[in-house]
Amino acid sequence: MTFLDVADTEFDFTAAEVFAAQDADWYADSPVGAVVLRYAEAQELLRARRLDHGGDSYLHRNGIMSGPIHDWWGPMIVNRDGAEHRRLRGLVGRAFTPRTVERLRPFIRATAQRLADDIAAKGDVDFVDAFANRLPLAVMCELLGVPTADYDTFSGWTSDIGLIFGLAAGGDIPARVERAVAGLDGYVDDLIDEKAAHPTDDLISDMVKVWRAEATVTREELRNLLVTLVFGAHDNTRHQLSNAVVTFAEHPAQWTKLRERPDLASRAVDETMRWRPSANTVFRRATEDFGFRGMTVTAGTFLTIAVQTAQRDPRAYPGGDSFDITVDRRVPLLQFGGGPHYCLGAALAHVELEEALPILARMFGPPAVTATVTWRPALGIHGPDELPLRFTPAGR
Repeated sequence: MTFLDVADTEFDFTAAEVFAAQDADWYADSPVGAVVLRYAEAQELLRARRLDHGGDSYLHRNGIMSGPIHDWWGPMIVNRDGAEHRRLRGLVGRAFTPRTVERLRPFIRATAQRLADDIAAKGDVDFVDAFANRLPLAVMCELLGVPTADYDTFSGWTSDIGLIFGLAAGGDIPARVERAVAGLDGYVDDLIDEKAAHPTDDLISDMVKVWRAEATVTREELRNLLVTLVFGAHDNTRHQLSNAVVTFAEHPAQWTKLRERPDLASRAVDETMRWRPSANTVFRRATEDFGFRGMTVTAGTFLTIAVQTAQRDPRAYPGGDSFDITVDRRVPLLQFGGGPHYCLGAALAHVELEEALPILARMFGPPAVTATVTWRPALGIHGPDELPLRFTPAGR
C-alpha cells in the first residue's frame, strides 16, 4: 500500500505521487491512517451511517483532552447524530434560510465592488488581506450583527479557529485554536445578551428569539452553534476565494472567458471549488467494525477523505485533470459533506463567490502572482495565507 506523508507541511494532494496512488487503489496509508483518494468511495463513506465526525476522539489523538477546544468541539452539531442533530439543526434552519442568503446578495455585491475599487487604486496587493479575508468577514458580521468596530478582533479569531483540522501539523496551531475558541466564546456570550435585550434584523437575533420562545436548546448549545457558524462562515470562504483567484492566475484564458461570459459565474464557482477546494480533507470515524472494498475497518478508526484528489478523479470527472469553467459537471462536490450533515453555509459561500468573481473579472485582466505564495498545511482547511497579486485594468 502506498504511503503518503500528508502531515508534512509541504505535502500537496495534487502531486504526481498522489495521483499514482489513486490510480493504483482507492486509498493509501499515511501518518493519520487511511486516506481515501477516489471519488466513488469518498462519496459513499461521507454518507455512510457507520461513520461519524469523530467527536472527542479526533482531539484525543492530537493530544487535546480538556480545555476550550475540547469544550467546543465535543458538543458541536457535527458531532451529534439522529434526534440530537435534528434538534440543534432545527434551530439554525428556522433562522438561517435561503431567504436569509438572498437577502444578503446586494450587500455582498456592494462590498465586493468596494473592495475591487480599492484594489484598482493599488494594483499590487496581497489578495488575502485586500479581498479574500475582508469580503466573508463583512458578510459574516452583517449576517450575525457584529458591529463594524469589532471586525479586526473578530477576524483574528475566525481565521485561527479554522486551523482545527490541521492539529496534526503541531507547532503553535493548538494554542492559536484555543485562543480563538476562548475569545469567540466570550464574545458570542455577550452578543446573546445584547440581542436578547435589543434585537435587530440579523441571524443572532432570530436565533435568540427562537431559543427563548421554544427552549429546545440550552444557552451553552446556542453559544456553541453560533461559534460553529462563525467558524464555517469566514475561514472556509476566505480560503475558497483565494483558491479561486490563484487558480485563475494559473489559467488566464479561463479568467478572460468569465469576463466575456459572466453568465458562467455559477459554473465557474463550482469548478473552482472542485479544482482547489478550501476543505482539502475531511475526517470520519468508524462507529462499528465493517468491511469496505477489501479493507477491514475497526470501530474507532479514522478515515481521511482527500477531497481535492477525489474531485479530480477521472472515474467521476471525465477530463477532470483540466480546469474548465465551461464544462457542466453534474457530479456533486465532496467538500460540503453529505446527507443530514450537509454544510448549512454552502449556499452562502457559493453566492459570495458568484457575486465576487464576475466583478473582479470585469474590472481586471488575469491576475499575476508577483512573489511566493504561502499556504496553510494540506490537511483540513487549505488555502493561501499570503497571495501577492498584480491586477491590471481589463483590456490592457
